[in-house]
Amino acid sequence: MPSAQPATTATPIKLHLVSKDAAQGDFRITGQGTASVRLPADASARSLTIALRPARPGQAPAGACGLTVDATSAVLWVEKNGERYELARSIAPKALLQAHTNQSYWLSLDSNNRRLRYGKGEMPLHLMQFEYAFPETSDPLGLGQLAPTLGHVEVRGAGDHPHLVLRPIPVNLDPAPRVVRPEDITLDLIAQNTVSVAQNLPKECQLLYANVAGPNIRLASPDFPEFAQAIQYSIVTPGKMCFEKLKEKAGGEGGFSYLRITLDGNLGDSPGQPYVLEVWPAGSHSPIHDHGQANAIIKVLHGQILIEWFGTLSPQDETSWGHMLAHAGDVTFLTPQYYQIHRLSNPSPRAGGDFCATIQCYRYANKDRQHYEFFDYIDDKEQRVEHFRPDSDWTYRDFKQLIQKEWAEAMHGLSPT
Repeated sequence: MPSAQPATTATPIKLHLVSKDAAQGDFRITGQGTASVRLPADASARSLTIALRPARPGQAPAGACGLTVDATSAVLWVEKNGERYELARSIAPKALLQAHTNQSYWLSLDSNNRRLRYGKGEMPLHLMQFEYAFPETSDPLGLGQLAPTLGHVEVRGAGDHPHLVLRPIPVNLDPAPRVVRPEDITLDLIAQNTVSVAQNLPKECQLLYANVAGPNIRLASPDFPEFAQAIQYSIVTPGKMCFEKLKEKAGGEGGFSYLRITLDGNLGDSPGQPYVLEVWPAGSHSPIHDHGQANAIIKVLHGQILIEWFGTLSPQDETSWGHMLAHAGDVTFLTPQYYQIHRLSNPSPRAGGDFCATIQCYRYANKDRQHYEFFDYIDDKEQRVEHFRPDSDWTYRDFKQLIQKEWAEAMHGLSPT
C-alpha cells in the first residue's frame, strides 16, 4: 500500500468549530473538515475509529475513508465495494492510542489538496502524526472521486458520550502565535506566516486585542515612571512586599512562583477576572495548564517570557511541541483550538535577572452555553491534574500604591540627611 507522502500546498486558516457530545455529526462543508474525539484518562477504549461517509448516501459513490487507532497501530483506510484498504500505517509509539491519558485524536480531510491527515492533541499541523496524499494520476481506489462527497462523521469505540469536535476546515496552515496590527503586516510576513493579524482571530480575541495592544498599555506612567524599577527592587529585597508574597506562594498549593494583580472584577464572561497583570521573577515559571477553553490575549509589558505549548494536559505526556520567546511589546493569543495548553516561564537567570510583566486578558466565546471557572494544571509533585480557581494577590490600584510607597521609602532612605 502507498506510504504517507509530504504535502506541498496549504490553505488559509479560519478559527471556527462546532462541538457536540455525540457519536456522529456532519461537516459544514462537504469534502473538507477536521473531526476530533477526546478520550478522558478514565476511558476504557481499546480502539477508536473515526469514519467519514458520503454526506448524501445514494447520490455519491459508495465508500468511506477513516482512521482506526489502537495500542498497536494507527491506520488510515478507505472502503470500496465493501472492502477496506489500508492507505497508511504507523506503529510509532507516539501515534498509538494512549491508555489512562486525557488525549484527543483527530482526522483531517482535504479533498482540494487530496490528502488525509491524522494527529493527536490540539489541531495544529505541528501535531500531525502522519498523512496520506491521494494519487493524482493512478487512482485505483477512486479517492479523488470519493473524497469531495464525504461529510458525515461517525465515531466508534469512544464510549457512550464521546466528545466530538468538528471544524469546517482541514488542518493545513497554523495561525502564527505572534499578533500584529494591520498597519504592520507586509507581503513578506504573509508569505512567511510568521505573524497573525488581529482581525483574523475570533471576535473575542479581536475585542481583547483592541483593549490592550495600544502603546499606552505599559507599566511606566507619568505619575510613576520608575514602576518597573520599583517592582524589581521589591522582588529581590527581603522584607519587601513582592519578595514576601512570592516566598509565601512558593510554599503553597501548586508552588506558584509569580504574582497575579487583577485590574477589575469577574464579569461572568471569563475564568476569573478578565484582565490580570502577572509579574514573573527571574527563573520563575507556571505549571503546564489550560485556560478553561477561554480565548485570551497576552501582551508583554516588561522583560521576556518563554511560552511552551503542549498537545494535551496529562502527566503522562509533558512533551512540548513548540515555543516562542516574547519580549516587551509582543502580543500573542490563545483560543479553545490553538495554543490553549501552555507553560510560561521567565528565562532570565535567577541570580540578578530582570523580572517579566504580562497583561493577560480572557473571554469566553459568546456562543458558549456553559463556563468552566477553573484553570486545570499539572501538579508536578503529585503528578496529577488539579484545578486552580483564578485569584488575585492584589488589585492593580492597591499594588501600584503599595509599590509606590515602598519605593518612596527606599529612595528617602538613600537621600542625604
